[in-house]
Amino acid sequence: MKNIFLSLQSSKENELLKEKFLNDNNFNLINAEEIKEKKCTVIVNGPLTELASILLNCYKSANNIEEILFVGGSDSYGDITPAAEKNVYADVYSAQAVFLSGIKIIIFGLNITRNLNYKALLPYVYLTDKSVFITEECGAYIETKGHSTLGKMVIDVYSDKQFEQHNCEIVLEIDKNKICQYV
Repeated sequence: MKNIFLSLQSSKENELLKEKFLNDNNFNLINAEEIKEKKCTVIVNGPLTELASILLNCYKSANNIEEILFVGGSDSYGDITPAAEKNVYADVYSAQAVFLSGIKIIIFGLNITRNLNYKALLPYVYLTDKSVFITEECGAYIETKGHSTLGKMVIDVYSDKQFEQHNCEIVLEIDKNKICQYV
């Protein structure tokens, strides 16, 4: 059984995601305190503030997080500014802290999720059937100083110049036929 910690904004889609995990015997939902003692996957659909706080206040928790599934960011454009997606832009410093943590992060970016119904369910689908997704390993950082680029996710997946640290995978494609089985 896989332990899951959910860091979600309040929404109908996120409630549906929570229900999926509660009704699936392969998963066990845990609270923030339990991250100190149990290996887990963290799913974030909203700002990364809560997760950054957990990582900064209890270093032991970072050792127990196997991966972070993040519904947010983008490798190309934003929805709050031309460069920044709302879940990153809401707290750029927390986002940067999480991306610098060294924990493996799977990014379900705006460019992939924009036209999908039930995008909040993507982490559940990913944990159930990875063959639905094509991902690419990459380095990713958050712009924290730029005036017009504040909150931009800088990703090296399409670049000749590569970042030293590659702790992320970005979803590049989703098999829309297969995903229909889950939503």
